Amino acid sequence: MIKQWLSRNPTWASLKSLEGNPRYCVLTEPLWGILWALYSPFFALYMYTLGIRDAYIGILISVGLFLQMFTALLGGVLTDKLGRRLTTFFTDIIAWSIPVLIWAFAQDFRWFLVAAVFNSFWRVSEVSWQCLLVEDAPQDKIVQLYNLVYIATMLAVFFAPISVLVIGVFDLVPVMRVLFGLAFVSMTAKFIILLIYSKETGQGMVRMKETANTPIWRLVAEYRGVLTQIIKTPATWRVLILITLLHIQQLTSSNFFALYVTQDLALPEQFLALFPILRAAIMLVFFVGLQEKLNCYPQYRVMLAGLMLYVSGFTLLILTPPETMFLLVIFTAIDACAAALFLPRRDALVIQNVDPGERARVMGLLTVIMLGVASPFGFIIGRLSEIDRRIPFAVCVALFILMGAIVSLERQRKDDNHEPATIEN
Repeated sequence: MIKQWLSRNPTWASLKSLEGNPRYCVLTEPLWGILWALYSPFFALYMYTLGIRDAYIGILISVGLFLQMFTALLGGVLTDKLGRRLTTFFTDIIAWSIPVLIWAFAQDFRWFLVAAVFNSFWRVSEVSWQCLLVEDAPQDKIVQLYNLVYIATMLAVFFAPISVLVIGVFDLVPVMRVLFGLAFVSMTAKFIILLIYSKETGQGMVRMKETANTPIWRLVAEYRGVLTQIIKTPATWRVLILITLLHIQQLTSSNFFALYVTQDLALPEQFLALFPILRAAIMLVFFVGLQEKLNCYPQYRVMLAGLMLYVSGFTLLILTPPETMFLLVIFTAIDACAAALFLPRRDALVIQNVDPGERARVMGLLTVIMLGVASPFGFIIGRLSEIDRRIPFAVCVALFILMGAIVSLERQRKDDNHEPATIEN
């Protein structure tokens, strides 16, 4: 029965058909995702337990975002200069292997500040890894690739009950220190395996030759031309606004949800990991069973439906009274459905509106601008959280409404130009 279902399932067929870099990018992702899923629900609470209060957590977020502006600026340059493969390996080691070791031994704010410096380099590997993932893949398979990446990440979340069980028996801090140690081993193994089995992309080899005799500072200076290209391309700067608003929302909800539900809604801390599990389970149903069916609808209509669900879900979260687990479960279910509808199409929209010949530098500069706008919001949201922990989630509702306006503008542009709104798979 299972074998027959798998043979008919398009997602399983997509996974089996993967070759080359996309195959190894997807298959190694759980080695990073499993440990991340184990520690991430408790990360803000870990800092809080070590004496770092809301405002200082917000400062760490803002510092990280500010530093990421500079690493993102280097992201496109290093990706072109060193190649997608080597850039991904070296910056992943700097951005993840070193910080998780620092977090494992962290004692106070200063430790997390140092870790934020190293962790900011993940913006470089974000550019190079995405190029490694998509550049040698058929363009009509990009949505499928992102679906598979999301599935790989979500499957890792099902290991989160381990955290629930262990934290229910032992104190939070020692458990987190062990998880960070295991994360160092698992993540480093992922980076080494991907380095061994991946190959430089065709576009990467072209860009390496083109930039071989050009100093890094001159490549950075050439961003002026890339910026002009972005400004003169309305579709690209609309995408820039969209990803900036989404980034502010994600840093808000990911960093302050745990504090809100444990400190204000009186949820026992060991249950925090159950929400990512439920969210992942619902998203998997979408990705494995429903995503292909949704692709017959216009891309932007599906995105707007996801944003409407986001607004309703976060409104419910704000109105949830203390000690009401049932409503938190409903919120998580709505949030999962919204994410399954919106996020893969957001990723595809970014790829569609970026010049393939300048993908690394355009994506790097888009990230720089996004971070420059978003960086003050870590501190702002932290202060708002100290006033009332519901306010950050009210900000999220406003951001979703603004995103809906941007998606509507992009849909209108496609309709006016008679361009297809769907993405073929």
